[in-house]
Amino acid sequence: MLIKGKNIDQCISSRKNNLDIIRFIAAALVLFSHSYPLTLGNNWTEPFGVLTRGDMTFGEFAVSIFFVISGFLITQSFDRSKDLVYYFQARILRIFPALIFCVLLIIFVLGPIFTDLSFRDYFNHHETYDYLRTISLYWLQFDLPGVFQTNVWPGAVNGSLWTLWFEFFFYIVVAILGVTRLLKKRIVLLGFILSTVLFILGKGGFYTDLFRYFSAGMVFYLFRKQIRLNGWVAFLSFVFLLSTIRTGYFSYSLSIFGTYLIFYLAFDTRIKMHNFGKYGDFSYGIYIYAFPVQQIMTFISGNKLTPLENTLLSFPVTLLLAIVSWNLVEKQALKYKKYPYIKRQLQIQEMAIDSRSKRL
Repeated sequence: MLIKGKNIDQCISSRKNNLDIIRFIAAALVLFSHSYPLTLGNNWTEPFGVLTRGDMTFGEFAVSIFFVISGFLITQSFDRSKDLVYYFQARILRIFPALIFCVLLIIFVLGPIFTDLSFRDYFNHHETYDYLRTISLYWLQFDLPGVFQTNVWPGAVNGSLWTLWFEFFFYIVVAILGVTRLLKKRIVLLGFILSTVLFILGKGGFYTDLFRYFSAGMVFYLFRKQIRLNGWVAFLSFVFLLSTIRTGYFSYSLSIFGTYLIFYLAFDTRIKMHNFGKYGDFSYGIYIYAFPVQQIMTFISGNKLTPLENTLLSFPVTLLLAIVSWNLVEKQALKYKKYPYIKRQLQIQEMAIDSRSKRL
C-alpha cells in the first residue's frame, strides 16, 4: 500500500519549515540538562535520564536532534552548490566567528573576574593562553587557571564545545564524499547501517554514536523524493519510541523513528512556526554560552541553586548573549559568504559580455 502525503523534496522547495524552533528547543534542553551536573555534581536525577533508565539524558537527546538536522542541511548545502570553496567558506563562517568571540570573552572577561588567582598571576599563567587552542575545535581545554575551582562541577568553563569537533569532522566527510562522487543513496545508507552496528558493538566511541544521527539526516535528504511525510507513520514512530523509552533501547530507535518525527514536525504545514527565526537563529549562541553562564550562576550562589533555579536564572542571560552574538558576530560574518565559484565565474562572464556589447 502506497504511503500518502508529500515527499520531503516537495516540502523543502517551499522554504517554510519549523527547523529553527526545533533547534531552539534542543539548545534550551541542553541548558536544562546541564543544570543537574552543574548544581548536583551528577546526572542521577536528570528527568529524561531517569525516564529512560540511564539510556539518554535531555542533553544527549538534544545533541542527537542537532546532528540529525545538521546531516540533512549540510548534505543539502553541498548538493546545491557543489563548490568546495563555497561549501567550506559557509561552514567556517557559521561556526568559527561566534566561537572565537566566545573564547576571547571567556579568557579576557570571565576568567579575570572569577579566578581565585591574582590578576597578574592569571595573565602570566600559560594555561590562560593555552585555552586559545579551543578555537581549533580539536585541542579542547575545559578549564582556566583558578576559575570555578569551588563549583560543584569544578574547573570546567565550557563543557558544551566538545561536540563541535565532531560536527566539523562530519562536514569534512560530506565534502570528501561529494568530491569523490560517493555522496550517493546506497553508500550513505551503508554508512548509517555500519555506524549503527559499530555503536551496538560498542566500537568507535563518539564518532559512531554521533555519526548515526548525522548520517540519518543525510539519508533523509538523499532519499527526499522517496520518503513521504504521513501523519499515521509519524504517530506509529512516536508510539514505537515510547515503547522503547523504558527498555534501554531508546537511543537505538531514535536514529530511525526519531529522525522521521523530526522532519515530520519540521515540514508539517499545520505547525505554523516557520517565522520563528525571523529575528535571528539563536540556537548556536544558546549552545555555546549556556555552560559558562550556568557555572557563573552556580558560583555566585555559592553552590546553593537547585537545577530548576539554575535553569531559570541562566536561560534569560544566555538568550541575551545569543541575541548579541547573532546580531554583532554571526549575522555579520555570514555577509561574507560568496557565491559558488561556478556561479561567480558565470556572473563575471556575463558582466564582461554586457560591457563589450555596450562598447559596440
